[in-house]
Amino acid sequence: MSDYPPPRELADGVHWLGDCLIIEHEGTPIHAYSSLYLVAGRQTSLLVDTGHPKDWPAITRQLAELHSRGVAGVAYVFPTHAEVPHAANLGRLLDLYPDAVAVGDVRDYHLFFPEVEERLVSRAAGERIDLGGRSVLLLEPAIKDLVSSLWAYDAHAGVLFPSDGFAYMHHHKAGECWRTAEEAPDIPIAEFTALFNAYALYWTRFCEMDPSIDALDDVLAKHPTALIAPGHGSPIADPAATLPKVKEGLRIGSEQVLAGASTAG
Repeated sequence: MSDYPPPRELADGVHWLGDCLIIEHEGTPIHAYSSLYLVAGRQTSLLVDTGHPKDWPAITRQLAELHSRGVAGVAYVFPTHAEVPHAANLGRLLDLYPDAVAVGDVRDYHLFFPEVEERLVSRAAGERIDLGGRSVLLLEPAIKDLVSSLWAYDAHAGVLFPSDGFAYMHHHKAGECWRTAEEAPDIPIAEFTALFNAYALYWTRFCEMDPSIDALDDVLAKHPTALIAPGHGSPIADPAATLPKVKEGLRIGSEQVLAGASTAG
């Protein structure tokens, strides 16, 4: 019997998949997610991101469990951007679901997966993917790490999928894995948002973040959001309570660098 986590239904028809990676940062064990999410409609399902290659055994078990419960098969795989934790299992998933296609900004994926080039379907921000009874809307990111990055939004359950836009790590504690941010209140969200951005969104250290935060507020105003499901870090089940901490973290790194530059000048 494996010890892989079971899929967790975060909202109606929105399932959290993947596994937890343990790394060491300055002598302290840190857990990090490379999450993917299955959005189930009446007729078919869509996967947001593909998960990390090391999580493939967990992902296949989780998908099989969902389908055994009657969750519709996957017809669409939406890699938010071309980085390993978000897109590396694309070929495996298209093999697992022979009738599925990859959707989104797929401009470069034929270079990585030439064997499935005919199944790469370009979809832009503003386009909807119909799943039967619900659809997933592709969005222009408020915080973008690659030129081809896209976000997604499920209006049926009010779920925003911001990829790396809300990425943060958290310390390992017994029982904390696979909890929402609000279920693990000791997570220093602001500090870890700043830490992750220093590695994954390096440009945020050298920019005023208020324009990006304003763009984020605009996305949330146009798309009522009850749950935020990021690629890394725990899902946010209470955006009103947790978003201020994330915004604080987005500002920390840039404020420190800009302050240092001002002092040097």
